[in-house]
Amino acid sequence: MTTAPQGNGSTPDQKEQFQALLARCRAAVEADSPGGAATTRGRRHAGLSQERAASMLGMSVRSYGDFERGLTRAEPEFLDRVASVLRMSAHERHAMFLLATGQEPPQPFSNQLASVPAYQLALDSSVLPGYLSNRCWDIELTNQAYRDIWAGTEVPTNVLRYILFNKAARDTVLLEWRDGWALPFLRQLRAAMAASPWELGLVELHRELEDVARRDPALPELMERSLDDEYIHPNGETRLIHHPMWGPTRITLLMTRPLDAASGHRFVWMVPPKPVDQMP
Repeated sequence: MTTAPQGNGSTPDQKEQFQALLARCRAAVEADSPGGAATTRGRRHAGLSQERAASMLGMSVRSYGDFERGLTRAEPEFLDRVASVLRMSAHERHAMFLLATGQEPPQPFSNQLASVPAYQLALDSSVLPGYLSNRCWDIELTNQAYRDIWAGTEVPTNVLRYILFNKAARDTVLLEWRDGWALPFLRQLRAAMAASPWELGLVELHRELEDVARRDPALPELMERSLDDEYIHPNGETRLIHHPMWGPTRITLLMTRPLDAASGHRFVWMVPPKPVDQMP
């Protein structure tokens, strides 16, 4: 974003509409979400403050204020970050782009993969449990060896939601849950949020975490502990899992690099300590 006046010939009326749109979207952010605003006296009120919005966008409060008043020119990438932070609808995003640039917005980014059959074939060709997930830990493709781990129960659709929110899994599947699973993945979420605070899927995950933590006494302590150390990529680390056929087993997590930088898709393989045909 530059500090030059908006270059689309915005009229005072358009600047006023732009400011009103952003202020309305900020005010609509749920009060108890991670972005819920707080007054200087510590009371919470509905909406997202300019201070909090500026922090989430990685800019000064003054710069954000100038942007909201229509005094600065913004690039499309920055406008999409604003749309995510303010949780704009498609209609609100469209209006913001028109008022800010005088042009239609680009099509929303798609996380859809090309060559899905090839990726599925790669998974199906392996005897190792494996899955393909995106940057928000949504599981998009799996193989039979992975589905077998849950022995007829519902297969997880999001890695972090399953690890952090599924209480039944803590005793039945994810052994040594606190230090082996929850703590490292909380650090992983914190690192992802720091790198991409405007990513809508990550914002939603963090909002859910804050909400669930109010009802789950195990999570607040772990969330506090997760601040002590930086996240280290778990590639090659072992985790204790209860496999329906192998019993308690220390599997090694092996991950590929993202298949493309934008979507962050990656393969994850769960490798047992011995070849599969030698496991119990």
